[in-house]
Amino acid sequence: MRQWWVVPGPDGAVPELRTVESPTAGPGQVVVEVAGAGINRGELIGGGLLRSDNPAARPAPSGIEAAGTVAEIGAGVQGWSIGDRVMARGRACHADRVVVDAEALLASPTSLDDIEASAIPNVFVTAHDALVTAAGVGPDDVVMVTAGPSGVGTAAIQIARHVGATVVATTRSAGKAATLSDLGAHLVVDTTRDNWVSHVIDEVGTVSCVIDQVGGDLFPTLLDSLGVGGRYVSVGRNAGPTSTIDLDLLARQRLTLIGVTFRTRTREESIECSRRFASDLLHLFDSGELRPVIDRTFPLDELSAAHSYMRTDSGVGKVLLVP
Repeated sequence: MRQWWVVPGPDGAVPELRTVESPTAGPGQVVVEVAGAGINRGELIGGGLLRSDNPAARPAPSGIEAAGTVAEIGAGVQGWSIGDRVMARGRACHADRVVVDAEALLASPTSLDDIEASAIPNVFVTAHDALVTAAGVGPDDVVMVTAGPSGVGTAAIQIARHVGATVVATTRSAGKAATLSDLGAHLVVDTTRDNWVSHVIDEVGTVSCVIDQVGGDLFPTLLDSLGVGGRYVSVGRNAGPTSTIDLDLLARQRLTLIGVTFRTRTREESIECSRRFASDLLHLFDSGELRPVIDRTFPLDELSAAHSYMRTDSGVGKVLLVP
């Protein structure tokens, strides 16, 4: 079967499509025939560290989420049958088939096809973990979602609206504002404009929670938007992992800074994040209250083209690979 790997290169990760033996399911595992697999921004950022001059860099299979049908079941697996439609966070998902821990599987919504379902696992689990588990967002909150057009952004806007919060979405492209409003944002702001934080405060008041995927130089401005007792949740760092902080502002506003990532979570902790998401929200895809946002699909053979497209920042929602 086909399987994408990333290998160290002079300037970072180099995608390499390999032909490998089709996987088999071990105890507690299933093999999923992949119908769609998501591309995620973290793959591009992490790929920059996979340089051939880095002695710790090693080749690795690509892809962290997929959806499709169960093709094989390992010993001890209960509750799943051949042909079941499933989706999951995992590893080595940019392939024709992928092995997944049975405990990590989620049933694909009946109202969506398998390609649509593949746009759900990573971004909706990540957004739910940040908003609900980490920040405890509720109806009294004013939530700012940065990088609103991204996959996590489009998921976070919908989830924040569902829990009753007032939702502010940021973008650097005014042309994407209507789409973000349609997803549930009460206010969309262009962060390339002067005094955009003042505009937010004038329209909806001070922000009580920021779900941030940008970091870098935007970080101090985001803290300026928060009121007393505000929470800042760092989900991604698309603009860079370092910034400056006004510690007096942190103390005066009694702010809480929260970091979330799956990189340091155990297998069990990651699975529990998926279960919490499923328990709270999975039924809302069938009711139509939540929906995956798909910007573009690429054939499985065209991972490099998909990465190049993602780097243009021209889309809204998920970029997917399909067989």
